[in-house]
Formats: sequence, structure tokens, C-alpha cells
Amino acid sequence: MSKVVGIICEYNPFHLGHKYQIDKIREEMPDAKIAAIMSGNTVQRGEFAILDKHKRAEIALLNGVDLVLEMPFPYSSSTAEIFASAGVEIASKIGCSYLYFGTENCDIHYLEAIASAIGTREFESALKKHLQNKRMSHIIAKERALFDMGFDKSMLPNDMLGVEYIRAIRKKKAKITPCAISRVGAGYNDKGECEIMSASAIRDYFYNNNNSFISVPKKAMPIYKNAQKEKSILSIKKAYDFLHRIALVIPRQRLDTAFDSTPEIGALIKDSANSSKNGEEFFKKLTSKSFTYARVRRALIYAVYDVKAIDKAPKFAFLLGANENGRAILNNVKKEKFTILTKHSDAKNLDEEATYIMNLSYEANKLYNTLLEEAKPLDDVYKILPIIK
Repeated sequence: MSKVVGIICEYNPFHLGHKYQIDKIREEMPDAKIAAIMSGNTVQRGEFAILDKHKRAEIALLNGVDLVLEMPFPYSSSTAEIFASAGVEIASKIGCSYLYFGTENCDIHYLEAIASAIGTREFESALKKHLQNKRMSHIIAKERALFDMGFDKSMLPNDMLGVEYIRAIRKKKAKITPCAISRVGAGYNDKGECEIMSASAIRDYFYNNNNSFISVPKKAMPIYKNAQKEKSILSIKKAYDFLHRIALVIPRQRLDTAFDSTPEIGALIKDSANSSKNGEEFFKKLTSKSFTYARVRRALIYAVYDVKAIDKAPKFAFLLGANENGRAILNNVKKEKFTILTKHSDAKNLDEEATYIMNLSYEANKLYNTLLEEAKPLDDVYKILPIIK
């Protein structure tokens, strides 16, 4: 079997930068099969995807990916460490030899050195010192600790995620080679307009400019336009208003004890909800110097589903789509060690813990269906089959 390359992604939405990455992989490994391990409808920064997972999978297949698997919730919405660990676990189970990721700092040796430094006594001591500043977020403290150890380059979110991929590969002793591709175009959080815009900039442009998609591949545009016609795009207003109402009524203790939350985060969410008249106002208030915006949003999402721990690797992934090469990848998966779910009835092969995670994913997808511009039937989450080309 030819080499299998893994990409851990969100494609929220799939844009020209993602197409560039896939084309670059094809250029470097012409005969490789490419598997995308993608977040479902709830993504890593504690947000709902602008386009549902099936449409994003179809777009990926049209633009050079051979196989699209869904990383189940709540792994898909977790911290960089857990998100990376879950993605690497799935990549390992389906036989990936390489894992490609985009970073601002494309020096793989530098990223590997940071991966070696994190977790050492020197790093932990420096991190503890910076965390004594209660107004400093964990991410900033982490970067400062690395500066103390002589790492003099700023680490942007994709750099840190790349480091976590490397750490996960090492922890699992996975036979996977990490490969960095330099990001092109706008930065991770850059909201400016240019030829290759960031995913967050594209989402902002869509919601603020008469629902127009820009900086996306031509092959993707018909799917985006059809989604607009069907009104099957996430309504950001519905999402914000729903989460605001939930934050108003959810018990404070549940906010405090949600996974990766703290009493301070619980208080921030509750106080922001009680002092806001609508969802938009609520989300504008969810800011803190001590916690990243993404961490606060994730805590709220976890509280919705009463998620208090995420401590084991996923034992399954949902199949979203595959072409002939993608099916060849699946044929080599050892079914006794990992389950690929193609339909709901496949759950009979799962143990109790994995069944709980599967049901949690389905519940998250039902909620997502209600937050689209025109809500979809809830039982669609059980009925839509993978895209097979």
C-alpha cells in the first residue's frame, strides 16, 4: 500500500490556504493517499462550524483529499493537547505514515526542540512562575516560559498546535513523521482581506457582507452557494442567543466544574449572561486577560453537555466520505482495534465508554441542526450516509 498522509483539520470553512496545503503534499508525495481527520459540527475553538460536516467533507474530497473521518465530540472541541492527541490516535489507527500541518514557523527542528522542552522540570518551573500572575493566560505563560529557556521566536496558535502533534506522536510512539508546511496568506487570527484569507476572516466576511463567501476554491463555490440557497448555514444569531439563554439557566456549579473550566470562568460566563440582553452582547463580554476566548467558549459548550472529563483516546471515528483511494485506506484498518462508523447501527461494536461518546456526538449534531438558518430534522443525524465517490 502506498504511503498515507494525515491532516488534522477543521475546514471551517475550507479555503484557498487548505487547497494550497493539499497541493503541496501532492507535490512532495505524488503517490500518497491523503486522509483528513476533521472536526464535526462543533470545532476546536468552542464554536459551531459555519457549514455542516457533510458539506465540508464533500468540499475536501473535491479538492484532493481521499478520505474524510470525523473526530468525535468532545475531542473535536477540546484543548490543543487533547485535540492533537485524538487526531494523532486516529491517524495512527488508520495507518498514516506522515502527518502534515500548517504553521507560521515552518522549522520542524525548532518545533521538535520545543516539544522536547515542554514537560521538563525547567519548563514547568518557568511556567509556574509566570502563572503566578493571575492576569496572564496559560498560553501566554507557556510562551514566556519558552522564552526563558532560550526559544526566541513568538509561537502563534498553529505553531503550538504543531508542537502538540509532535508531542502526541512521541507519547503514543506512533510510527508517524511530522511534516510542517508554511502557512500562506493571512495569519490565524488576521481579519483583513487578501487573496488567501484565514478561516476566521472568511467567516467574519460572510456574516458582515451579505452572506458572501470569498477566498475559497472554485470547486467549492457551488456547494457554498447551494448551502446558502437551502439556508443550511449556521445562523450565528441563533447560536449566540441559544448559548446566552443556556448560560442564564444552567447551574453555576455545572459551569464551574465543566472540563477545563474554573470557578473564575464560571463566574465570568454567569455574570456576562446576567448583564446581557441578547447573545451578541453576551459573547462580547466573554473576555478575560486570564483566560483565552476559546477556553471560555469551550467551558460553556462542555457545561451544556455536562462534560467533566476527557481522559482517553477515541476508539472510533465517523466516516464522512471517501473515494477509491480512501476506501483502500479503510481496508487496512484493523477493525478489532479501531471502529469506523458508517451508520448508527455500527455502534454494536463499541464498548460502553465509546458508546457514550458516540451518543454525545449525536446529541451535539442534533443541537447543531436547530441552529442552522433553516433548522433540519433532528433525526437527519442518524440518516445521512457517507459520501462515496
